[in-house]
Amino acid sequence: MATIHIAVAGSGPVDKDTVTELLDDWAHIDSKGHPTTDDEVNLVLPAAADHVTHAVKAVYNWSGEVDPEVPYTAVVAQTLDKASKVIRDHAEDAVPARDEEVTTVLGRTLAERDGDRYLFVAGDEDDDDLRDLVEYAHAEGITVLDLRDALKQIHPPEPEVEGEVEDQADEEPCKGGTQSLVPLPKQPPATKPEESLNEEAAAHHDVVRFERYRPPNADVVEVLEAVTKHLRLVDESNAAANLIKVHYRPITILAMNGLERVKAAAVQAAELVEEPAKRTTGKVRKEWLNPKTNQWEPLRGRPRKDVKIREVAV
Repeated sequence: MATIHIAVAGSGPVDKDTVTELLDDWAHIDSKGHPTTDDEVNLVLPAAADHVTHAVKAVYNWSGEVDPEVPYTAVVAQTLDKASKVIRDHAEDAVPARDEEVTTVLGRTLAERDGDRYLFVAGDEDDDDLRDLVEYAHAEGITVLDLRDALKQIHPPEPEVEGEVEDQADEEPCKGGTQSLVPLPKQPPATKPEESLNEEAAAHHDVVRFERYRPPNADVVEVLEAVTKHLRLVDESNAAANLIKVHYRPITILAMNGLERVKAAAVQAAELVEEPAKRTTGKVRKEWLNPKTNQWEPLRGRPRKDVKIREVAV
């Protein structure tokens, strides 16, 4: 049995459903939310007003869907908002930190752990704190994985070799094979991100329920899901190549909204399957309709004249 410690940081945009799928596969969680290995997973999450990002929320919500829930340590700052208070209040233990030192304390707390250590990051432009945290993790032998790129490992940059630039200048340039960047179309205004942890947890809960209670049209949903993922990947790859923030095309937003509506309808049907009918004892009792209250009441003694009587199972 291995002990795995994971810290999360970074303000780059992520999709909560994609993060859930990645973590389920990476941590060997089955479709019912149960771990399939004996590995012990622990999280280190920031509880600070400026550090509870979409990536942190996505991992936090994923940890609550696993059965049993994944425990975590909260790095608690001085300034808290609603989301960071939720993370603080449900933590196994807490480590205090000043507002300006949250990232530093997060990295140090992870580095002090015994076992396999990972830093999950969602990078964004001009995030100096995250860049320093990644450098610190590499120096401490912590594996850094990219939440925005299928958990691919981020390696430290190779040191430059003196004279390498001059040697390359003497070489003949390569002919052909150069891939130009795909031009990005004009984008609609970005939608306002969700601010509530409860809303994100509820949305993820619907995804989990859809996977556990597959509707008859699950194949059609899977095709729509594959198309949506492809459209998202194109938009995200173009944004990364052009070093700009992700803005999804109208066709991508249309596919994403359609997929959510189809899954929501499947979840409503799944609720009927999930809740079995109550068993009866085979006995019945008589009730009479009280004309004054217009309510059915248990029949006791001799019934009155001209009243409605019915039998119900008990």
